[in-house]
Amino acid sequence: MADNNAHLNELIMSMAKKRGLDKTFCPSEIARQLSSKEDEWRSLMEPVRLAAAKLIGRGQLVCKQNGEIVDILTVKGPIRLQITSD
Repeated sequence: MADNNAHLNELIMSMAKKRGLDKTFCPSEIARQLSSKEDEWRSLMEPVRLAAAKLIGRGQLVCKQNGEIVDILTVKGPIRLQITSD
């Protein structure tokens, strides 16, 4: 399980670094990268969000909704992730 978490963290942070400080990305982009079937990505959203929550807790990312920083663990609806520094 630790290997899966490390892999998720790497994917999330890689995407965040590619986007840079000015851009955000949807967690579904990570889930889609991980899925081998088109309809499988939705089942991966919870693990991706939990991994992102840990990275947010470490101060590496922020979670946004409608341009405002929100709590990833309580927010409902679509969110975006953004790196906090390069």
